[in-house]
Amino acid sequence: MAVDTMTSSPAVVDESVPTRFIKPGTAFSVLGLLLIVIAFAVVSTGDTTTIAFDRTLTDVEWALPTTACVAVLGAIAAAAGAWMLVGLPKRRLKLVSAVAVTAFVLGLLFWAYSQPGTVFRAESILAGALFLSLPYLFGALSGVVCERSGVINIGIEGQFLMGAFTGVLVANVTGNVYAGMVGAMIAGLLSTMLLALLATKYQVNQVVVGVILNLLALGFTSFMYDQLKKAEGLNSAFSVPTLSWGPLADIPVLGPVLFQQKIFVYIGLALVFVVWFLLYRTRWGLRTRAVGEHPAAADSMGVNVNRLRFWNVTLAGLISGFGGAWFTIANSLAFGKNMTAGLGFVALAVMIVGRWNPLGVLAGALIFGFTTQVARDLDASGGSVVPGEFLQMLPYVVTLVVVAGLIGKAKAPAADGVPYNPGDK
Repeated sequence: MAVDTMTSSPAVVDESVPTRFIKPGTAFSVLGLLLIVIAFAVVSTGDTTTIAFDRTLTDVEWALPTTACVAVLGAIAAAAGAWMLVGLPKRRLKLVSAVAVTAFVLGLLFWAYSQPGTVFRAESILAGALFLSLPYLFGALSGVVCERSGVINIGIEGQFLMGAFTGVLVANVTGNVYAGMVGAMIAGLLSTMLLALLATKYQVNQVVVGVILNLLALGFTSFMYDQLKKAEGLNSAFSVPTLSWGPLADIPVLGPVLFQQKIFVYIGLALVFVVWFLLYRTRWGLRTRAVGEHPAAADSMGVNVNRLRFWNVTLAGLISGFGGAWFTIANSLAFGKNMTAGLGFVALAVMIVGRWNPLGVLAGALIFGFTTQVARDLDASGGSVVPGEFLQMLPYVVTLVVVAGLIGKAKAPAADGVPYNPGDK
């Protein structure tokens, strides 16, 4: 009897075929037209936006016409939206979306810095943005390792608190700031070890465990802070020096941004590429992604799913604990109650925006850091027509847009948060 060996294959989607994207296209078109209206109806004739290179070329300033710049950027955003409405290749959706978002944000910035007395200090703002992106970066990278392994880490906020507190305490006890940084990492590791144990061996609801661990860390560090106030020399501020790379630090823009930073910046950037390489170019990374997507398949190939999850989550605490040291040691501050101010939860949003990919996380963290820095700068100047809080709100809007699937739906690993028992299918 003849046997038909032909098997049906899944349909292949041709991403070069033009596709209409109604929702994002409409949104970007409206935002672009809004900028054009602002340019001609709100911005005063003759207003200029000043851009200064305040650290290297201190005598150079560019004064650009605000109306023309805002109008052109609005036209770019509107054109990107119109292209989506008419139809563009699906493979270009992310690129066109990024162009539209960038044009809209730049348009707002040109408008915000058009008032007398406000100057966009390019080098200071960009350098500050990179530094302020670090807590989001460390927290999100820790979350990526955990959730790629199939364990939800809601407890990043608590790990930040434990790292911030322990870092200062160890630095004061030993008199060595670098020992404090190691202590912060160990505190983060111990925090995630508890999460890993409860999530893998006892299979407790991971979201509930994360919330409880956050509250536990908040209560513990607040209590210990009150005790340290009674003792001298246990909660003094420590700091690390800013590293200057000689002539490289004098390069306009790039010098102050990349070559005049603290060691936290370089460790953060290195971690992005280390975690990316480990996840996508090593056997460990393949197994980690397997237990996060299809643990039964990984189990059938001889991978001990729960053991791998346990150690991955535990070691991820080294990253979030080091992120906790950013709040104290990197900023030259003593520990204060709840000083992390919820940034551990924001790091989860960065992880989602980055789609559980270290490189995407870097981009998301830079967006959050940039808007935070610009908001601080505008608040300090006091003359902006755009409230700094509004700019700080934009990354969260982007997060909602990504989660809602308006620009390529963010999809978590399939087995994220799902306990596994050997033999399950």
